[in-house]
Amino acid sequence: MRYYTTISGSIISGLEKYVVKQNETKDVFLISFEDYDLDDIINIADDLIFIDAHKGYYRIEDKKFVRIDDRFKLSPKNWYKKFCVIYKNLHHEERKVQTKLNSYDKTAVIKQGISLGAFKSYHFIDKENKLAYSFRLKKCKGKEKRPLVIFFCGAGSVGLDNMKPFIECIPMLGKLNKQKCNLLIPQPLTNINYNKSYEDFNSKFDAYIASINNLVSELINRENIDTNRIYAFGTSLGGCCTWRLIYNYPDLCACAVPVVGRFDLKIEGSPYTDFERIVHLPIWAAHSADDKIVGVEYDDFAVSKLKALGADIRYTRWDKYGHGMAGRFYLREDWCGWMFSQSK
Repeated sequence: MRYYTTISGSIISGLEKYVVKQNETKDVFLISFEDYDLDDIINIADDLIFIDAHKGYYRIEDKKFVRIDDRFKLSPKNWYKKFCVIYKNLHHEERKVQTKLNSYDKTAVIKQGISLGAFKSYHFIDKENKLAYSFRLKKCKGKEKRPLVIFFCGAGSVGLDNMKPFIECIPMLGKLNKQKCNLLIPQPLTNINYNKSYEDFNSKFDAYIASINNLVSELINRENIDTNRIYAFGTSLGGCCTWRLIYNYPDLCACAVPVVGRFDLKIEGSPYTDFERIVHLPIWAAHSADDKIVGVEYDDFAVSKLKALGADIRYTRWDKYGHGMAGRFYLREDWCGWMFSQSK
């Protein structure tokens, strides 16, 4: 049987001889090997997805090559092509971000792009964290200070188009539009989800969250925002952002709703497990036991630790619908009413 894997970022030392194709910028590699190479692969590689010519799906677990029940959706060829496109977008975004950073001598909020009704299009140039990204803002009418809701999108909506996160938020607008509030929808850059190491991921992730905190501070100075009623919620990668925002800035929000997310990429050895930091904060987490994209064990761990500390935490934990349970949760549960009932 012939197996394939795609490596992005940098080639793992020892796998060079198995490379059959690479992209122009030499940061996406298609690896191919046979059954008799398995011992070599197991000793070198870790934390990779492998597929065979029939789209069988494998991982290395406890130094064993394990077949996963699910079939992989992409062929090896299309899998490699997908990552080539992702890394092409990464390089394009890096150039555009650098251009924007070079164009401004200080942190700035710039109105730019196509507005969608009340949702105006902006760019945030954050000189402190060396980031420039898109966001949409719906301002509440009137001079009275109103809550600010932050919606964090999933990994499928990253980029610079300032469109996909808004589209992802549309199903929740039915409930949110009934509330008098300001609504912020930031769009993370692609590189937040594609990194060379655990340390690289957290460095970029923390910088993005720090930038969100800076953006909120800018908006507080510009708009009529009730600082006692800032709320954060998000799905998948957005759930991760929600967890990290309240962890790094525990006094910013009045409550949080992280859905099918996780507080970190790992549990053992994670530096983000001092849950006493957020024990005062009302949280409503939601996850499904059969989620194969973001494992439920991360939320299980966080919720158990917070409950042991006496935190005000709700946990909607279903046993079906997988990663797609988020849509049903937003539709069925009164997360929005609960959220707006909270105040610092």
